[in-house]
Amino acid sequence: MTFYKSTLFSVALTIGTVAYSQNVAKDLEYGNQGFEMVKQQMGLCKFEPLESLVTKLGDKLVGQLEKPLFEYEFYLVDTPEPNAFALPGGKIFVTRGLLALPLTEDELAGVMGHEIIHSNNRHGVKTSAGSVFGTIISIPGVIVGGIFGGPIGTAIASPFLAGNELLQADYSRSNEKEADKEGTALAAKAGYQSIQLANILKRLSLEAEILTGEAEEKSYFASHPFTPDRVKAITKHSVKNIQSSSDPILSPNAFLKAFDGLNIGNNPEFGFVHEKVFYHPTDLYSFKLAEDWQTAITPVSLSLGSTNGQANMSFMVEEDTMTFKQYLDGFEKAMRKQSRMEPSNKEYFEWHGHKGEVIEYTSEANEQVVKFQIFAVDYGGGRVFKIASLFAESSEEIVHELLKNAKPISKSALPKTSVPTIKIVSAKEGETLQAVIDRSDSKEYANLMILLNEKAMSSQFKEGQLVKAVVNKPVSFK
Repeated sequence: MTFYKSTLFSVALTIGTVAYSQNVAKDLEYGNQGFEMVKQQMGLCKFEPLESLVTKLGDKLVGQLEKPLFEYEFYLVDTPEPNAFALPGGKIFVTRGLLALPLTEDELAGVMGHEIIHSNNRHGVKTSAGSVFGTIISIPGVIVGGIFGGPIGTAIASPFLAGNELLQADYSRSNEKEADKEGTALAAKAGYQSIQLANILKRLSLEAEILTGEAEEKSYFASHPFTPDRVKAITKHSVKNIQSSSDPILSPNAFLKAFDGLNIGNNPEFGFVHEKVFYHPTDLYSFKLAEDWQTAITPVSLSLGSTNGQANMSFMVEEDTMTFKQYLDGFEKAMRKQSRMEPSNKEYFEWHGHKGEVIEYTSEANEQVVKFQIFAVDYGGGRVFKIASLFAESSEEIVHELLKNAKPISKSALPKTSVPTIKIVSAKEGETLQAVIDRSDSKEYANLMILLNEKAMSSQFKEGQLVKAVVNKPVSFK
């Protein structure tokens, strides 16, 4: 099964006296801006058992910092890509894809301790060196906001146009070594076996490939290089760490049970793909996908990017826009004010019984004509269906052809779909992993279950031992 990228529920922790011995204004500013990008491009996940666990575990680890610089906040990210990352200002994120993996609380503590150190040691701000939010389209020489100005970034809302260094932090080797060393020490001080960070790192790369169908550079290891030398260093540090005596937040069985019901695929509420057609269950439109274009499903849009980097399209429905005319007039006014541009073309049309308008802007970059188009449809009730396209003039024909692939649908036209979901099952005495897979109807996810349980097919379980099964859970759209 292929999962498309897509490529949190916030709980602020009060940690007593926060040390502001350093000027952290930039950290807070960058962190807040990055947080908005996370919500738009990845989404925040509501899954109470793990929200509670991650928050309590983060609180416990932060409590061992000698000088916490921030009021730390911990979030679950609504994406199947296995990842954990820190934004400046104390915002720590763990994805659903990564949360599928830990077998023990110690392993999760190692990952979170690493990210807390990145934030508390201000690695993100030091790495970005001032050029933090450069939003760049791959059309050569075209900088969104430089040619077309402010409104286009909001209109496109595409991960293909976002080159945010804070969301894809390229930490230096010394940063990574520091986070490993101090993060494992932090976990040990909180009462965890710090060597278990090495255990989970060994499994992360394989999980990334199984869950997303992509190479590891698209996952956790894009910003956290995995090498045998790193594992050796973690092992060496862990031997020196003094583990405090502390009870875990959850018992081993309760820890595993917290994952029961966790969706480890894409969130179908953002839209899903069935037989090469994208369906949005609440915005109620479908789009036949182009095979040679990249596809990204985010909480706010379906985005397409041509493989030659010459075009980008973004599909979304905007709510509460007052009248259709007011929406269009407001967009033109924003473009006029922020970009000093007037439309080069405007056309009215009818789309499957709905009134619509195309507004086009034209500019030049590197001796080629670049166009930005808004294809807007009045859905009624203050709702506007919008396709925003940014493309080199040479790609205009293919963009216009792709526009024909979109159409409105009814709830009854939505095909049946399901999501891969963790189900915690109790093993029988002497039962093998293969037998658990067979009785759970999980053959499709056999390799994933080998990884998630760190067991071979022939491995036998004891009576009542808990096993992570992966099953297809049907989705109902009300």
